[in-house]
Amino acid sequence: MYTQRLLVVGCATIAVALLFRTEAGFAAQSQNSQSRVAAVLENITNLNRPGQDGYATVWDGNKYVQCKRLSDRNLRCEAAGSLMQSSLGHVLTPERINRLTALGWHLDPSFGNYVQTFPADAASSLVADKILQTLGEAYDACVADIEVQSTWIPSEPCPPRNGPSQNLAGIVNNAPSMAATAVYACAYKPKADLGSNLPAGSAADLIGFYGARVTAEIQRLRVNAQRRVFVAFQAGIGYVQCRPDTSPPEIYCEAQSADSWEALASVLTPERSLACIASDSPIRDAARTIGRHIPPINSTTAVSPANCLRSCTMPTAIMASRC
Repeated sequence: MYTQRLLVVGCATIAVALLFRTEAGFAAQSQNSQSRVAAVLENITNLNRPGQDGYATVWDGNKYVQCKRLSDRNLRCEAAGSLMQSSLGHVLTPERINRLTALGWHLDPSFGNYVQTFPADAASSLVADKILQTLGEAYDACVADIEVQSTWIPSEPCPPRNGPSQNLAGIVNNAPSMAATAVYACAYKPKADLGSNLPAGSAADLIGFYGARVTAEIQRLRVNAQRRVFVAFQAGIGYVQCRPDTSPPEIYCEAQSADSWEALASVLTPERSLACIASDSPIRDAARTIGRHIPPINSTTAVSPANCLRSCTMPTAIMASRC
């Protein structure tokens, strides 16, 4: 079985060859993963809820496979693609895409995921082996530490999916927490013309797009420093949030780090992370953010947007604020 033919180095699982056998400890972990995946597949097979479809999701970080029983009892599974989950672009190299093809997966352009349908009589244990093999070989996932869940969603031709660049982007999911960014369509089509929301090529471009608005939002925090107010500048991936401090009178801002969301690793390159550290921004382990205080200035003086729109945080210009 595939789950008994991996070689593990530390916590990061690396599939090096099918001819190698694992240490006894990892073999037990892998067998446990196989049992858990088989169990969640059995769950969506055995539990019938009229008017609802069961989905089994297996994932490590943002690398996932999600399966659904069809009306003919065949099992249709989707493996994550890079169209909606851009951070997978550096994972799904041409060699790994070729491996996906060799394992029986093919690209479905609707959402950019890779699809494979298993026959109704395929044993759940064998399908579980194939899912773990796919995650291990094509995605370099930690198959000994995967997560699984089963969910039931109202039956409809095109159920909602997690939106682009969100956690597990592209999976079918009707969770209220994901509703604001969900895709409600039968296919995902990136916007061809973003106009003024076109990703900025430099910090100067970003400030040009949003500088006046950010300045006004920071001024709002200063004016209302005695109240519990904050502002969040959100992008397609990551965020910066700020609040006023009264003693001393400062504006404290936090930028999301890659430790809190794996997908940010594709944006927060080592060079950008070093830029944050070089600017005396301490890492806050508890919140997994990068924090910085903006010194107090006269409230009538314009606040430099560069204090908030930092090059080390996000290169995209799609941002919004809220109270």
